[in-house]
Amino acid sequence: MSGQPYGAQARPRGPAEGLRSHAAVLRERAERLRGACEALDWKGPQADAFRARVDELALRCTRAAEGLARSAAELDGRAG
Repeated sequence: MSGQPYGAQARPRGPAEGLRSHAAVLRERAERLRGACEALDWKGPQADAFRARVDELALRCTRAAEGLARSAAELDGRAG
């Protein structure tokens, strides 16, 4: 255990690191959403609709993470 409260993270050193940190969290949350949804023991049309919605949300999280990572790379390029 790190000694930090649940959900606490070390502060990023700069804007690019902050963006990368947020991107990593979004990717992790997207994977957790997908995994939790796959683990559900629920069948039928409502379950299918729910899974489709969760998959859409996870994909949006992944795309947002990619955008944050691209922004971090642009910031790195401007600083150098």
